[in-house]
Amino acid sequence: MAKRWTNEEITYLKRYAKKKKLSDLVGRCNTDASTVQEKLAELGLGALDSPTPLEAKVDPMITVFGRGVKALHRGNWSEAAGLFERVAEKSGQDHLAGSARRYLRICQQRLSEGEGGKKARDPFLAAVYERNRGDLDAALEICSAGGRRNKDEKFAYLAAAIFSLQEDFENAAKYLDLAIEMHPKNRVHAGYDSDFEGLREEPDYEHIFSS
Repeated sequence: MAKRWTNEEITYLKRYAKKKKLSDLVGRCNTDASTVQEKLAELGLGALDSPTPLEAKVDPMITVFGRGVKALHRGNWSEAAGLFERVAEKSGQDHLAGSARRYLRICQQRLSEGEGGKKARDPFLAAVYERNRGDLDAALEICSAGGRRNKDEKFAYLAAAIFSLQEDFENAAKYLDLAIEMHPKNRVHAGYDSDFEGLREEPDYEHIFSS
C-alpha cells in the first residue's frame, strides 16, 4: 500500500534532507529507500550522501517524475505530459506510476482546453498536488469546497481515493460510485489505481469493481 506521508514527515524531509544521510531519513520516516527517494524527488531535494549504493536500486523514473512535476508547476503542460507518460509506462513502482497517471490526466486536460499555463492554480491541480505530497486532509478540503465532490466526477473520484487511503471505506465506496455514475471510465481507472487497493480488498465493495 502506498506510503501515507504526514505533514510532520514532509516538514522533516524539507528541514533535514540536505543535512542527514539517506539511511537516517529512511529510519525517521519508517519506510524504504525508494519511497523516500521518490518523495525527495517530488520535493526537489536530495539526501546528504547522494548518490549512495542504495540509490542504485531506485527506480530511475523517479528523476523523470521530478522533472515532470517541475514542468507542470511552470505550466509547461506538453513537456510535463511527455515526462509523466514515460513514468506511467516504464516505472516498476505502482505508487509512482499511479501518481504519474494522475498528473498526466491534468496535463492532457489542460492541453485539450488550450489554456496553456493560465490555470496553474486550478483547484483540481491543487488537490492532486496536496494528495501526492501526502497532505490528505488538505486535498480532501479542496475536493469538498463548494460541494465539488458531489458535482464534478474528477473531484468525486479524487475524494474517493483519499477516503480509501484513510481507510474510510464507506465514504470511499460512496464517492467512487458517484464518480462512476458520472463517468463509467472511472470504474476502469479505479480497478488498477493503487489508492483503491484497500477498498478492493473489502468484500462488501467488490461489486464496484466488477459491475
